[in-house]
Amino acid sequence: MLLIGHELIPSTPFYRVDSVDQIAKTPSNATILFNFDPTLIAYCSTQKLSFALHVKQIKELVLANALGASYFVVDKTLALHAQKVADDYLFEGKVLLLSNDDNDIEFAASHTIDGILFESAITSSLS
Repeated sequence: MLLIGHELIPSTPFYRVDSVDQIAKTPSNATILFNFDPTLIAYCSTQKLSFALHVKQIKELVLANALGASYFVVDKTLALHAQKVADDYLFEGKVLLLSNDDNDIEFAASHTIDGILFESAITSSLS
C-alpha cells in the first residue's frame, strides 16, 4: 500500500495545478494533480509528465486510465467502487484515497485500496 505524505514516510509532494502555466513552474520530478481537464491531460501526455487526476465519478476514472494518469485520487465515497473497477480492468495507475486521517490506513488496507494520498503531501498551486 502506498502512503504518500504520511509524516513517518518520506515522499515526493504532489502539486495541485489549474493551468499549463502552473505546470511549467513545478519541479521536473513532480507529480501534478488536477481535476479532470482535457487540456491539462493533453499537455501532460504530450510532455510525458506524471500526473494524478482527482476523479469524482467512474466515467472520469475510466477515461483517466485510458489517457495515462499515474494516479486516480478519490474521496472515500468513491474509493471502493473505483478500486474494484481498477482491479477488474487491470489499470496501470493506482487508486489513492484522499485523506487527512491516519485512521483511514485501516480502512484502505481492509478494502485493498492501492494507497492513500494525505492532504499534507499536496502543495497548493503555484502562482
